[in-house]
Amino acid sequence: MNEKNIKDSQNFITSKHHINKILSNININANDNIFEIGSGKGHFTLGLVQRCNYVTAIEIDHKLCQKTQNKLVNYDNFRVINVDILQFKFPKNKAYEIFGNIPYNISTGIIRKVVFESTAAVSYLIVENGFAKRLLNTNRSLALLLMTEVDISILNMIPRDHFHPKPKVNSSLIILKRQQSKISCRDRQKYKYFVMKWVNKEYKKLFTKNQFNKALKHAKINDLNNVNFKQFLSLFNSYKLFNK
Repeated sequence: MNEKNIKDSQNFITSKHHINKILSNININANDNIFEIGSGKGHFTLGLVQRCNYVTAIEIDHKLCQKTQNKLVNYDNFRVINVDILQFKFPKNKAYEIFGNIPYNISTGIIRKVVFESTAAVSYLIVENGFAKRLLNTNRSLALLLMTEVDISILNMIPRDHFHPKPKVNSSLIILKRQQSKISCRDRQKYKYFVMKWVNKEYKKLFTKNQFNKALKHAKINDLNNVNFKQFLSLFNSYKLFNK
């Protein structure tokens, strides 16, 4: 992803009123260290440095990095790193949270990065509203993969007219709360395989007819199009038992 494509897909919130309202919905305090994905022009960065211990902003556009530096000239509890977030390496042995108003066109890559390559206990991200809903849809592979590591919730909707330039759709502020992984390291590849076959409805590649009926009964599933995550994990555990 080059700088121009990300810049073209980015929509900023610059109103101090809207920024304060959004930040009032997230739980950060003076002890927290925050990694901000995309400082933009520094509007959210300013709000964050006023509320927490330290902010590390990751911004691919060097001109926006400079604008952020200029906007926060009176503060010293921050730094701006000029790098593509998809190439950035989050620290391993440090407590931190993540915040970001992320570009629509690389939302999937960023979500995967945050969940699988960071150790953030909590992440707050502003994403396109439809994308937020897809993250909760257990008929989709991305949701089923993410839910093994984080609990996903939509905190509130953000109207499109809060942004400049104004996008075609509304956005949502979502929260990702890290939990103990539901899948062991040794089962990770097996789980990915199971997810892909399941969402493609290739049930015969996972179960015999008798096994399938037993697995559905054990998981208490009556509708294959309406399976919650707990039921899906039950199906996966049945699959493991049948394929020892």
